[in-house]
Amino acid sequence: MSETAKLLIALSSISVLVISFLIGLWARKKVTSPEAFFGGAKIFGPLTVGLATMAAVGSAFAVVGVPGLVFSTGNAILLFMFAAPAFVFGYLVIGKKIRAMAEIGTVASLGDLSDLRFNHHRGIKLMLSLMLFIGCAMYLSAQVEACAKLFENLFDWNQLVISVVIFTILIVYTVLSGEIGGILTQAFQGLVIVLAGLICTVAFFAVTGGFGPVLEAISGPRGAEAGLDPAALTAWGSLPGAFSFAWVMLPTLGIMCQPQVLTRMMMLRSPRDLPRLSLYAVITNMVTGLMVMSIGYCAIYLVASGTVTIDHPDKAVFKVADYLGLAAQLFVYPAVLAAALSTSSLFLSLAGNIVSRDLPGSLGLELAPERQVSISRIAMSVMGISAIGFAAVSGDMVAILGTYGFGTLAAATFPIFIIGLLWKGASSQGVMAGMLTALLATLVGVGIELSKRFGVTEFSWPGGVPWYVFVMAAAVLVTIAASLFTHGATGRDLDRRVRLAMDL
Repeated sequence: MSETAKLLIALSSISVLVISFLIGLWARKKVTSPEAFFGGAKIFGPLTVGLATMAAVGSAFAVVGVPGLVFSTGNAILLFMFAAPAFVFGYLVIGKKIRAMAEIGTVASLGDLSDLRFNHHRGIKLMLSLMLFIGCAMYLSAQVEACAKLFENLFDWNQLVISVVIFTILIVYTVLSGEIGGILTQAFQGLVIVLAGLICTVAFFAVTGGFGPVLEAISGPRGAEAGLDPAALTAWGSLPGAFSFAWVMLPTLGIMCQPQVLTRMMMLRSPRDLPRLSLYAVITNMVTGLMVMSIGYCAIYLVASGTVTIDHPDKAVFKVADYLGLAAQLFVYPAVLAAALSTSSLFLSLAGNIVSRDLPGSLGLELAPERQVSISRIAMSVMGISAIGFAAVSGDMVAILGTYGFGTLAAATFPIFIIGLLWKGASSQGVMAGMLTALLATLVGVGIELSKRFGVTEFSWPGGVPWYVFVMAAAVLVTIAASLFTHGATGRDLDRRVRLAMDL
């Protein structure tokens, strides 16, 4: 790659960061109240919310990690495409209920929703805060690592310096504009990802000629020499069928209760816009899904045909972009940065909300709204700096923690916002028990996975299923079982307005 090409790619990537910063500065004018800063401003249309939701869900794991998984495991991760219709499923199942709850009282955080449904149960709010904070830490560290690797692929720059520069700018505009700026910058970043998705999808068919030539290439002698497994392009890919099935369940059930989706429902201008929001979210997420799948299969084709070499799956997206040429590079590299920025700004805001609003409330501490904003800004800054430091000392472990974040957040929110809003019999005691189970199981699961990575143990989960599937299953079973024998926040104890919202 020529130095001129590298410079143009760097400028296109940096322009995403600069424009995001300017949008964040401008959005500060719209922060007219503490509630608006935290995410309680119902002022955005469906297209803006749809793009922002897709961008926040489509993290660096999706844009960098999923193409690498397609390259290394084939069709196993193809079922990740179920994440696109999962948006519609989520809006149909709980969209109206969430949006109606936002009309009942001041709802600017997930903790506020929890308060309404479970009569201000402090234990539930505490468990929710702790698990969301753990998920935030996992996701943020992964985004820092992705940004560093992006520029490391272009220039011989120090990863720590790159991370500090990029995330300092991100922290500044997120701290200034809160969730108002977050959703506007994420909408812009989502547009960048969609444009890159369209280009990569077309390029895949132009380069390979379709899936037939890809299958022929991986089945040929060069494919075997490159260590590629033709079984990767069978129905389940090269992973066990149970593992592949997890990629059907996790997007379908997990997407609709992710904080990136739940918080955005509350910011929609009108409940009548939910159908259009679902349409925009599905289309944009589908384009993103096609992009990451196209890059993964294109990587298989190029390696199997002896055109390029890829020594690490996470490099697949960059290697393919470099092969496609400058036009693709000018969009793919910025798309990687946009995905990392969008997810990072959301989870910085979420972490700030937890520290300044939800966690003190769960402990019985009432802070003035203005004081909450100040504490939130400090928390965002500390969280961002901590993520940089953690990524610097953890290396590749961060990429693994990024995949854990999705399962952790789903396990944290499913008992409260899915079971709790769909079933009036879900009691506060049952949800509390389910949340406690999810927290303990998450800590055990992460500990086992990290011990396996460092060679301490060789424990294998039954059926080859990812550990967070067991965490979600345990949380759901305990929630339902305990609710059958307890009655807190059910029946007459449930606010009449909440019952009406749940009936929608």
